[in-house]
Amino acid sequence: MSTVFKTNLRPILSLGKILGLIDVSYTLEPDGFLIKNINSSYFSLLEILRMIVLLICTYIVHTANAFYYINEYRLIKFWAVIIAGRISEKWTIKLINAIIEFDQKIKLLSTVILEDRQWSLSKINWNYIIISLCIYFIGFELYDIYVWPPRKVDIYIVTVYFFGVPYITDYVVIVTVSFYLINIGHRFQTINNLWKCLPVGLIAVPGKWTNLEIVMLMENIRMLHAELSEILKIFNLGYGLMLLIFFVFNFIDMMYTFYITIKHEFVPLNVLEIIIRSLPLHFFKLQIVIFMLSIIVAASWINEKKKKIISYLRSNRISNLPVGIKNQIKLFMNQISISELDEITAFGFFNINLNLVVSILVLLMTGLTTLIQMKNRPIILEMFNNTELFNNNWGNVFEPENR
Repeated sequence: MSTVFKTNLRPILSLGKILGLIDVSYTLEPDGFLIKNINSSYFSLLEILRMIVLLICTYIVHTANAFYYINEYRLIKFWAVIIAGRISEKWTIKLINAIIEFDQKIKLLSTVILEDRQWSLSKINWNYIIISLCIYFIGFELYDIYVWPPRKVDIYIVTVYFFGVPYITDYVVIVTVSFYLINIGHRFQTINNLWKCLPVGLIAVPGKWTNLEIVMLMENIRMLHAELSEILKIFNLGYGLMLLIFFVFNFIDMMYTFYITIKHEFVPLNVLEIIIRSLPLHFFKLQIVIFMLSIIVAASWINEKKKKIISYLRSNRISNLPVGIKNQIKLFMNQISISELDEITAFGFFNINLNLVVSILVLLMTGLTTLIQMKNRPIILEMFNNTELFNNNWGNVFEPENR
């Protein structure tokens, strides 16, 4: 499992390093842990060069011919994700090393664990996921170019595409967060599978299980469960802030996009051209929904796997069990009752579970209703008109001469 995790980890680390979420000097050492290489000036040079390129691109978009709220919003969203990643960098490294250390411990527990490798997604499956998202991202960009074919290609056009829809940060966040959530969930499933290895009713079986062996395995499972719960806390510290930014900005995007769709009056075009030009907007809304739901479902899946051990503990009648096994069950129940409050959160502002879907829908309806009611207010009118101005100017830049 550890080897599979480290193999799949490399492209995830590469994505984070390219975008700037993590220092490029972090490398996987022969002992398996992620360590910062402070002896090479090459990594420092790459770090500075990447930052300079991103700052230059930001400056180009910011100093456009006119001020557009949508451009400034995209820049803020991009840098908010980058800054969140760098603030939480030490916790991200700690998370990776904690998972690697957990896998090393679970290997030593018993040879039965080695059969549970199927609970980690293989390198091929992760490559399929990453390649599929890359193809969709490139396809989205190409279709956008097809709808608005540029007269010329210059640095401004390239940078606007880089910061524009679809947001590259969304793809990096969804791939990275899903990777760690799924891996943590698989390890909770491995612990559940370990419990199934114990005899029915936790009763000693002559020639197979002694009371001492049952107690020892139960204690090992309990310690692993506690360590995995701690890994979940580290994940919250490493990615909680990034998830908060991801959900807040995507919610704003979704609400304002729906508002623009409702309020916007199409120019007189034929029906086919209206459909062709509006498809990227609908794809973007669908993408936001799918990305947010993916994280919510993955987090809920972990909570389900995490709490499943409770059903195993409660299914045993402990009245006639030996004292050692009784104590382990009591310790396990106390441990779980404490860790039940530790759910995946967006930096502590809200829990990420299926209940969040209802909250988002309620907030979306409330926000849309408020925007529609305030559509004639100066601030809302200015934002809408500024967006329309951007779209018109963007269209003038991209429309061919004969249109």
